[in-house]
Amino acid sequence: MSEKVTFATFDPMHFDAPRYCDLCASDPPVFRYEHCADESARRSPETGFCCSDCAVELLEDVQLAEAQDWQAEEELIKADG
Repeated sequence: MSEKVTFATFDPMHFDAPRYCDLCASDPPVFRYEHCADESARRSPETGFCCSDCAVELLEDVQLAEAQDWQAEEELIKADG
């Protein structure tokens, strides 16, 4: 299964959001996120609140993982001829 990350905005009046990003602890959060790195994580994904810079980093991590999966798949196809 592929890695997955989802983002949602949140209403601070309805969520007990931290004052600072859960990931970098320096900027205020602007998104609520859910991150699943593999199939076992889908049952209990990593969740929290993040700033926009950390959201970009999470997306870049997913993009890199997906690119590596595609590269491995292409190598297998080339090897099979």
